[in-house]
Amino acid sequence: MVHDVAVVGSGVFGSWTAWHLQRAGQSVALLDAYGPASSRASSGGETRILRMGYGPDELYTRWAWRSLAQWKALAARTGERLFHETGVLWMAHEEDARSRATLDTLARAGVPHERLDRSQLEPRWPQIAFGDVTWGIHEPRGGALMARRSVQALAGEVARRGGDVRDLQMETGRFGDSEQTLDNVGFDCD
Repeated sequence: MVHDVAVVGSGVFGSWTAWHLQRAGQSVALLDAYGPASSRASSGGETRILRMGYGPDELYTRWAWRSLAQWKALAARTGERLFHETGVLWMAHEEDARSRATLDTLARAGVPHERLDRSQLEPRWPQIAFGDVTWGIHEPRGGALMARRSVQALAGEVARRGGDVRDLQMETGRFGDSEQTLDNVGFDCD
């Protein structure tokens, strides 16, 4: 089979790229030397925090907010519990410019959040020794993404929709051993 696109790397970015390309009508091969969400991948650990606060970097805030909806939709489609909505708590000092910028960015992006003074933080989280923290930001929709399972579920969706998901080590200009070139694995190299 000849594919329209080969996505090299089946971590979080590669798997979502393959998934979106399929939705756009492309035939996709998703290739990785160690498989989707392997322990060698940055997305291969058990969990990753999913937060929307990125200081003044509104692009990242909007991407994270959009990705949360996509991760939740994936969980609904697969029936797996992939995300744990625990909330995210940012702790700040009075003159913390990044936290102040985070507040502004969350508001502009429409992300649910609340600014809490020290007097509000202590009773809600009595297990935390706040030290010199004077205020915080609570993102109630943030939480823990089950990273390895989520990426494997996503790659599984790519495969179920006809994607060619392979564990395949690559060499420059070749796949796997020296006998298996791009041409004979199903890619048009012209």
